[in-house]
Amino acid sequence: MNNIGKYIGLNQRIPFEVLDSAIHFYLENGVVDKNYIFQRMHEFTSGTNRANKAISYVVQIMSRQGKLLEQLKKTNSNILYSSLRLDDRKALCLCLISLTYPITYDLLIALSQGFKVQSQINKKFINEKVKSIYGSNRTVDIAIDALLPMIIELNTIKRDKVSIYSMGSKLVITNKFVSEIIIYTDIKLSGSKSILIDELSFKSWYAYFEISSSIGDKFNILISKKESAVGKGYLTIN
Repeated sequence: MNNIGKYIGLNQRIPFEVLDSAIHFYLENGVVDKNYIFQRMHEFTSGTNRANKAISYVVQIMSRQGKLLEQLKKTNSNILYSSLRLDDRKALCLCLISLTYPITYDLLIALSQGFKVQSQINKKFINEKVKSIYGSNRTVDIAIDALLPMIIELNTIKRDKVSIYSMGSKLVITNKFVSEIIIYTDIKLSGSKSILIDELSFKSWYAYFEISSSIGDKFNILISKKESAVGKGYLTIN
């Protein structure tokens, strides 16, 4: 898929704790509170302009993915968001960011493919892979610089030393909705209409997640399981 010229839209890090808190506040109160987000953002920066820019990104994520957040609230009506495991919350945030800013997904796919052939990847490799998709310009450089600390914070990769990265620990997923949004994100952003269940164990996106076997194949919130002539069937977006 050729994304050259595609809207990137992100040029500053969004701290996980800020987005995580904003989601919690929204699910508890039903509103996106810019003042609350601003207060949380000031724990990470004293600059008003940087705080306001980060707020705009968080609000954009919350508004564009509002239907998914409402589905999360409905599905987990008896579970407080804060009681979800940290890995589940990090995976949810990663999916919401990727769905809003697809360059995040493309970056992670490129990294995963690279880690399949070598244990460490340098910044040059990352830049070349992403720019082969989005084109070579300063906007892409800025987006990569914003995304790398974000995905490190979300445990997908580790920074071993300056400009050298390795694979992080897999996020262990135990929440049913989160397991579905992970698959939903991949199907939607890969441009495919479905995915074979047999592919979940080796496709690049799933290198970052360990979905609990207890969740099984009971998919019915965001995706549905269909029977196929081969393997265990396939999954498609509802």
